Amino acid sequence: MSSMTKKNTELSLAWQVCLMFVLSAAVIMLPDFALATNTPMGKVLCTVVAWFTGNTGKGLATIAVTIIGIGALLGKVSWGMAIIVGIGVAIVFGAAGLVDAMNAGAGTTCSTT
Repeated sequence: MSSMTKKNTELSLAWQVCLMFVLSAAVIMLPDFALATNTPMGKVLCTVVAWFTGNTGKGLATIAVTIIGIGALLGKVSWGMAIIVGIGVAIVFGAAGLVDAMNAGAGTTCSTT
């Protein structure tokens, strides 16, 4: 193994370790971001969540699933893409419930009023 290859390997490992620490710090701070409902930015984020999980989001998800489904049946869209869209819709609508379940003891929820 040449000296240059060894240095590149060590540099790559150093970047991976740094990335791991940055991502770990971000994950540790996520609960603080989730409890930001009393701030102006928290209210804006709660409004966006309400759009995605409310009537607007349900209507857009219905249109997306319908169009992708028809495209898949006609052979214009792969079935893999249709499954990805379905999983994406499930993630969008399930995320709020998952966050509420993890935040059960905190007693704060999004309210757009």
